[in-house]
Amino acid sequence: MECSPGQPIADQKTVLVAIASDYFAGVTAEAIPRLFYTPDARDRRQGGIWVTLEFVVDNFETVAEKKADMDSQMRDAYERLYTAGCDDLAQVDLSGRAMTAGSQVGRGGGTLKSPVVVYKTKLEISDADGIDWADKESLDFNEIWDEVLLNPRWRDELEGTGEGD
Repeated sequence: MECSPGQPIADQKTVLVAIASDYFAGVTAEAIPRLFYTPDARDRRQGGIWVTLEFVVDNFETVAEKKADMDSQMRDAYERLYTAGCDDLAQVDLSGRAMTAGSQVGRGGGTLKSPVVVYKTKLEISDADGIDWADKESLDFNEIWDEVLLNPRWRDELEGTGEGD
């Protein structure tokens, strides 16, 4: 799936949603759909197309494993979207969800596990254009994309200052 030069914006949006939907198809090991919501491609106020999506990561044992898995999936999703030849793609925001325990209010106490957003990044075309995708394995994307959100408990765990998840 790729865009064609001069393709109408509406058609480019359809291609980008199809690429994201295809990449994040399927379910996690816990049988949760990998795509939490259908990807969205919309007009960006500053011009161009803005793609957003939320995906669920498999439930690895440690925060470091979960974060590494999200980093890898985000990197590969950014590559697929930004190399699809869609002339008007300007920004992509990716949000990773992981299973976390929360309290169950009004149901006799206890905890309920659900996938919540724990990590969100964005990558704009100005940064994506400078990436050598052929050399992506050697790049630290945490220095390339903008980190919009990282769960504070995860940050503490990754920095070795907290107990984490």
